[in-house]
Amino acid sequence: MEGGLVITSAMLAPITESITGNLNVLLPVGIGIMAIMIGVSLIPRIVYKFF
Repeated sequence: MEGGLVITSAMLAPITESITGNLNVLLPVGIGIMAIMIGVSLIPRIVYKFF
C-alpha cells in the first residue's frame, strides 16, 4: 500500500485505554442522555392520549 495511512493497534491503544478507564463516568452520562431523549419522545404521546 503506497502512501496510505496505516493504523496499528499500538496507535489505538491510548484511545481504548482512556475509554475503558473513563467507562464508569461515561456510562451513567450516556444512560442519562438516552433517558432524556426517550422521555422527550414519549411525554407528548402520553399527554395526547389523555387530552
